[in-house]
Amino acid sequence: MVKRIGISFAVGRRETVPRTMEIMKKAAELGFTEAWSGVGLDTLEIVKEIAKLANSLGYYYFVDINPKVLSDLGASPGDLGVFKRIGVGGVRADWGFNLEQLATMANNDLGLKVELNASVFPVDELDNLLKLVKKPENLMASHDWYPWEYTGLSLESALAKSKEFHDRGIPVGIFISVKDGERTTVESLRHMDIENSATILLNSKCIDRVLIGDPLPTNEDLTKVANARKRTRIRVVVYDGLTEEEAKVFNREFRDVRIKEKTIGLTAGGKNNIKPRNIVRRFKGAVTVINNNPDYIQVWIFKEDAPPDPRFNVIGEVYPEDMVIIEHLAERTRSILSVPTGEEEVPVVLIPYKSA
Repeated sequence: MVKRIGISFAVGRRETVPRTMEIMKKAAELGFTEAWSGVGLDTLEIVKEIAKLANSLGYYYFVDINPKVLSDLGASPGDLGVFKRIGVGGVRADWGFNLEQLATMANNDLGLKVELNASVFPVDELDNLLKLVKKPENLMASHDWYPWEYTGLSLESALAKSKEFHDRGIPVGIFISVKDGERTTVESLRHMDIENSATILLNSKCIDRVLIGDPLPTNEDLTKVANARKRTRIRVVVYDGLTEEEAKVFNREFRDVRIKEKTIGLTAGGKNNIKPRNIVRRFKGAVTVINNNPDYIQVWIFKEDAPPDPRFNVIGEVYPEDMVIIEHLAERTRSILSVPTGEEEVPVVLIPYKSA
């Protein structure tokens, strides 16, 4: 499944609408295809304006609902027509609905998607819900948008919950914040660089959609998330003495990524003339290249200490902020298959950060 990225809006203030629309256009240029916001009787006209632009830009735009929102808008689980009329593509059932009501909404004939709250929906009821849903293609899921600080999910819990939906064919969305922002599903990602947050989640095998939770993100934040969708960046603090041949490992797409117990291996085809150099002790985060292997460019990143080996040149170390990516990097070995799998496997790219 192709990973999707999205943005979120705060629709409570009319004065932010022009800026919101500017961000929508910029994000669309960068490959964002989803948008989310709240909705209410007092914000209906703003949501209509946003929906009109969202549809023209090709977004899937969904809004948060609960029983009170439905009541205020004169809607019900069996009558979601108001949402079709204002132009949104889906509704996210935040809380307050039983299985029968959720199934009724998912079985709508309006083409509306219905999103389950992946953070709180009891996963042991998923199969019971699916038995009631005649149109499972209408079902999606997305996590909590705005847990207060210290109340977000752990990464492990978020991924475990997401897997239950993903494995049943229900695309899962999750929210990330700008660095030190407020609106993130996963607590440990709250104070992280947004590109690293997106990278970690997009490397998972169970998160299908990543949305920026904080409204009014900067162009830099949008670009970072867009970049994370195209490639997994690992910054390397480069040691002095790097040779021209060793430098070939940087800014190159590695599509063969092997996750081992104590190392991560990156392999790409390409001629090189790497000679033995700087044969020293390897350590957690050490970035090494294989010497005397003229037909392949091969990098090994170490997760534990190891003694010197004459085959490995130590050329640098993973930038400390990116070590968390090493811990959550996904394997990429589909490139060795001759038959396309239909799944998007973004490459790993090593970026020289600075000289040590």
